[in-house]
Amino acid sequence: MRNIEKVDVTEYQKLSELVSALGNGTRIAILKIIGKYGEVCTCELETALGIPQSTVSVHLHRLYENGLLEKREEWKYTYYSVNPRFKELIKVVLESKE
Repeated sequence: MRNIEKVDVTEYQKLSELVSALGNGTRIAILKIIGKYGEVCTCELETALGIPQSTVSVHLHRLYENGLLEKREEWKYTYYSVNPRFKELIKVVLESKE
């Protein structure tokens, strides 16, 4: 029997939250749209996804709070873009949809 070292699972909490944020079809669709257009307004996502603005906002907030998105506010509009730090991860997720 091997002597496997102990692992502190709390060290992986942030990673777990990140993976969880990616575990939703609507959020993945949002990332695909933003990836294609670079920067997207909440209202554009509402139209593209055919869901209410409040629902879009909930999903955007989840992606933003986990660091996957960056946002820019201009007047009454909020524009979202992919955080460059996670561009490759999102690319891998989107390419593995089969």
